[in-house]
Amino acid sequence: MLKILSYFNKIVTTPNILTEVNSLANQLGEPERSRCLSVFAEGVTTLKESYLESTEVVRTDSFTKFGLTDCGIATLAKNKYLVLTDDLKLASYLQKIEIDTINFNNIRPSGWK
Repeated sequence: MLKILSYFNKIVTTPNILTEVNSLANQLGEPERSRCLSVFAEGVTTLKESYLESTEVVRTDSFTKFGLTDCGIATLAKNKYLVLTDDLKLASYLQKIEIDTINFNNIRPSGWK
């Protein structure tokens, strides 16, 4: 993942994405949780965080199917950003609505060495 991200001069995220990553990290046991959150804190400083109001995102047609984070990604990325995800459902949806998307699971086996 880090090798792929190194090819981009700007990596965009949303507060919703960061919250989900934080929640996943908090499910780890110690000492992995603390190490993960330390790396997370360092990594956040390199990201461009873009905010979309939830009231805007919940009005999208696909909100009830995909939820706040994924619809926020779709809204933010449309005609602007390439999306990297390991979520097949999200990747398929984004490709269907013509948002440039890479499903990380499709390139993970190559090892990017």
